[in-house]
Amino acid sequence: MFSTRRACVLGLAILLLTGAPVLAQEAEARRFDPNDRLDDTPWSMMAFKGWSNYHTLLRTVRFNWDYAGEDMYGLDVAYTLPATTGVSRFFDNLLAARLQVAGKVSARAQPSGEWIPELTAYAVFRWRRLPWNRTVATTLAVGEGVSIVGSVPEVEKITTGEGKTRHFLNYLMFEATFAVPSLPYVQLVGRIHHRSGVFGLFGGATESGSNTVGLGIRVHM
Repeated sequence: MFSTRRACVLGLAILLLTGAPVLAQEAEARRFDPNDRLDDTPWSMMAFKGWSNYHTLLRTVRFNWDYAGEDMYGLDVAYTLPATTGVSRFFDNLLAARLQVAGKVSARAQPSGEWIPELTAYAVFRWRRLPWNRTVATTLAVGEGVSIVGSVPEVEKITTGEGKTRHFLNYLMFEATFAVPSLPYVQLVGRIHHRSGVFGLFGGATESGSNTVGLGIRVHM
């Protein structure tokens, strides 16, 4: 009896010792996400084209569309802060989101033929580890910052109540990206580009702003 029990214990110990590395490898494989490779390429650049909408942000998010005749062309550069340091680690632990800083240079083609330059600077919270990433590598992001234009876009003159609009306004961005899992460094981007006065916070601009929906290609470097 005693020898049989010892043999069972010894066999169990051998099984645990030999099986533990295999189980660990399987667990690691399950945790792997294609977007984890983006940690090796913190810089990214995006080329973007958008079309402005007469509707409000809420209506735009709900896919209500009335083309305002304005096209936007932009170039965006972003940097992902390391998740292991400072405030970036805080947001990674709290929200499971990576923190980025970004800037965008745009040209807005007006229905009248005028070209209006726009500069935006903003911070981004980006969610990268999504359950379907092994099928389509996806990220979801929201950005907050500021926007300044060379002159007020025509769509904002039309949609702004009482003419209360400004060159310098708040900037809000919503974005989704999609990539082949084997090549997460090249992404198709869908973005909503929103300018507003935040209920008068920016120089009394109470009902000002514009919404542009567009597509882009982002390459991580």
